[in-house]
Amino acid sequence: MGGNELTSYIIAIVASLFGAVLAVRIFAHWGRSEWGKLVTCFLGAAVAAFCIFRTNQAIEILSSLGTKIASVFS
Repeated sequence: MGGNELTSYIIAIVASLFGAVLAVRIFAHWGRSEWGKLVTCFLGAAVAAFCIFRTNQAIEILSSLGTKIASVFS
């Protein structure tokens, strides 16, 4: 098993655990009619899923954002 296969396996496990926790939280918010928390949970999940599955693109976006913020304060 190479390093790339191990990385894919670990990402699959983390994504599955993340999905399970997300499903429980969303169902709980929906059941209690906590719509604001439900929407916030969905948006947070979208950002986290993007970071998990598109790691390189997320790093590029965050680096670009950090550069722009640093240029404002310098």
